[in-house]
Amino acid sequence: MTPPEPRTPDPFARIAPHYDALMVGVPYAAWADYVTQLAARAGRPILPGAKLLDLATGTGSVALQFAARGCAVTGIDRSQPMLAEAQRKVAQQGFDIPLLCRDLADFHLPPDFDHALCLYDSLNYILDDKEVKRAFANVRAALKPDGLFIFDVNTVQALEAELFTQSNVSGAPVEYRWKSKYHSDTRTSRINMSFRVRASGEKFTIVHHQRAYTDAEIRSFLAHAGFKKVTAYEAYRMSPPRHQTDRVYYVAARSLPPEP
Repeated sequence: MTPPEPRTPDPFARIAPHYDALMVGVPYAAWADYVTQLAARAGRPILPGAKLLDLATGTGSVALQFAARGCAVTGIDRSQPMLAEAQRKVAQQGFDIPLLCRDLADFHLPPDFDHALCLYDSLNYILDDKEVKRAFANVRAALKPDGLFIFDVNTVQALEAELFTQSNVSGAPVEYRWKSKYHSDTRTSRINMSFRVRASGEKFTIVHHQRAYTDAEIRSFLAHAGFKKVTAYEAYRMSPPRHQTDRVYYVAARSLPPEP
């Protein structure tokens, strides 16, 4: 089997100043609502005052959603340029959100958090089983005994279908054309991303890599890290994933609830 291609040092560095313009249509408030519903369904609601760890926070859009709802949020991301954008937004909106530059496979925080989130299919960017296991172990170590970990992933079906082969309409603030190539032997996709910033005419190309993990692998990695109960949902629904589901949300409990 051909080994997966390594991650670039920072695949988001070049796009960071334009990321929010690129994602202007993303319904972050609805995503926060959905995550809140998943937590409540698991019996561990996200309440005002809750301590929330936002992993792969990017430019901080979801972190800001929960800060506005009264949560004490900490953000982690491996991209310093993305964190710089997040810090600018946090300051503009007047919140206090610690932002830490850390790799998910190599961070250590005390067990202070009620909930941990990892959205934007960020875990697909980890291409090595051992690093996923370390990331899950690090997350569990940062949660309180009754803590909850909620994350999403692109499925094997999504990458097989070349989900990332797409382009936007002319006239958008950031125009893009993406071409994905899926490698079935490693379950990885290489995505060549070309951009044009309309305001300046600036053009550039970056390359991203993602790997798809099966449901069995994800559950095995979570169990290896010590998570006790795992539930999977088709994205933005309250029903289990189907064969054709392209994105799955997982809700993993650090420990089992006490006996009634």
